[in-house]
Amino acid sequence: MFAAVTVIVLVIVAAFFYFRSRQSATLTEKDSVLLADFVNTTGDAVFDGTLKQALAVQLAQSPYLNILPESRIQQALRFMGRSPGERITKDVAREICLREGVKAMLAGSISSLGSHYVITLDAVNAQSGDSLDREQVEAESKEQILKSLDHAASSLREKLGESIGSVQKFATPLEAATTSSLEALKEFSLGEAAHSRFDDEAALPHLKRAVELDPNFAMALATLGVAYNNSGDTKQGFQYLQKAFDMKDRASEREKFYISSHYYGTYRGQTDKDLETLEQWKQAYPRDTVPLNNMSLVLQDIGQHEKALANASEALRLDPKDPYAYQNVSSAYQYLNRYEESRAVAEQAIAQKVEPWSVHMTLYWTAYVRGDEAAMQQEVALATGKVEEPIIVYQQAQGQCALGKVKQARESFARAAAAAQARGNKSWSAWNLAGEASCDAETGFSGEARETMNTSLSQSDDPENRTDATRLFARVGDSARSEKLIADLGKEAPFDTLLNEVRLPTARALLALQRNQPGQAVAALDSAKPYDLGADRRIIGTFAAIYVRGEALVRGHDGAKAALEYQKILDHRGIVPTSPYVSLAKLGLGRAYALQGDVAKAKGAYQDFFALWKDADPDVPVLKTAKAEYEKLK
Repeated sequence: MFAAVTVIVLVIVAAFFYFRSRQSATLTEKDSVLLADFVNTTGDAVFDGTLKQALAVQLAQSPYLNILPESRIQQALRFMGRSPGERITKDVAREICLREGVKAMLAGSISSLGSHYVITLDAVNAQSGDSLDREQVEAESKEQILKSLDHAASSLREKLGESIGSVQKFATPLEAATTSSLEALKEFSLGEAAHSRFDDEAALPHLKRAVELDPNFAMALATLGVAYNNSGDTKQGFQYLQKAFDMKDRASEREKFYISSHYYGTYRGQTDKDLETLEQWKQAYPRDTVPLNNMSLVLQDIGQHEKALANASEALRLDPKDPYAYQNVSSAYQYLNRYEESRAVAEQAIAQKVEPWSVHMTLYWTAYVRGDEAAMQQEVALATGKVEEPIIVYQQAQGQCALGKVKQARESFARAAAAAQARGNKSWSAWNLAGEASCDAETGFSGEARETMNTSLSQSDDPENRTDATRLFARVGDSARSEKLIADLGKEAPFDTLLNEVRLPTARALLALQRNQPGQAVAALDSAKPYDLGADRRIIGTFAAIYVRGEALVRGHDGAKAALEYQKILDHRGIVPTSPYVSLAKLGLGRAYALQGDVAKAKGAYQDFFALWKDADPDVPVLKTAKAEYEKLK
């Protein structure tokens, strides 16, 4: 009897320790997990980085597991004095976990056993060093490795606390979610790492190689499309995004959201479908910062800056080291004219060592608003020789144009275009030339504007560049070319919200003004009103619809309504502080007040314009016209 009781007690004790052990292995939704690099003792370099990428894809499908974002890993490495590309060994992983307060780390290894391979996954409590759980699987051949890894990861997800139902629902097999080619997966992992560091220039060769190795690799196609688009090559970007969408069934649920969002947003410009997809993504993966960041960008595009700030701020709350969130919070504050907050967030990103290069655009703009020439020059100097040089110098050129320094602006645009050409980026070179053409057109140099735009189009005929050309040619009186471009673009992109509601109507309004039909010009711009305060990604077109509407109202002798349009630009200067339309709005305001017979206000507005243009080139046609108009007022 005693022996039986003893056995029962031992069983109870064993069960207690078993269940306590099983409970200790369970993670909560608040616990983060860091993925370490695999230990590869096979001698085959194709596994280096590849299996970690595959494991990340599998685990990222889970709405339950909270994988530590790459941004926090990179930031921790910087503070540890290590290079961003350093391997995350077990020791390095544990140090990062201790620094960042991460509960668990997941380490993997692969070894060869004759012609077979053994894959091991170890989940470890990073704070205590205790094992949480362990999975070991064997693959009969190299071709079976991803399938075996997939099985081990799914089993581990369940053991770490995710429900069976969730594992079954969000468990697209790795070969279907990624690729069956280990070589393609390796190239993708290298490209994705560079892309996540905002270095699309370095990402492109690896991503191109990945899709060469596997043309059906949906996520590689999508990331390649995004990288091309970020680099200014929208034509190629659109092609790859279409291919990715066609292949989206070869992706996990989370990646399908990524692909669909970029297809509807980046490629088709279909704002409502993009926002709908991003909202679904947010609901399915509430701890994922990507849909929050991307939604923030879309909301900025359509002028809903308070909502953009809310989404970006939530992303930053979820991941305080997310460079995209810093970028979006900083820019949203700027668009709301909250310059000090914008600058503070950008500087915080730099202090945290998680700065994306894009925050330097914000720092240039906020310095411009303050009139801090030294800070502006510092940003230009920091950008020299880097991927962002064409963009920062573009801002410098645009700001010079906004002050009537057209000759200086032309030199800066040329420098920015040359910097882009030196990096082999014809699209950004063409964009800078389009900016120069726009500067010339808006300040009255029509012949120069037409010639420069022709040069820009010879370098790039991508849709964005041709869209800029629709306004440019309409402005300088080349109606036939503008109308042809409008017709072509409308057929090519019938779903693009901002193209069809804002950009093409702006060109049509300018054509109506050329025909001296101001009423038709105002009517053409009715569709643009909901998006008036949108931040045009090309920068060139921001405020264009509002400015042209004001111009049409002046031509139609409705000074009161024209004044409201020009004031709208001045009240929201933060969207693009360097835009020439900001200073020209002061001139437009003078004309609007003059139409109303308010000479005092008209004189004040003209004087404000002259004060801004005190160092302008004396031969600028717009300045000469403004002086003549002012003399008549006196």
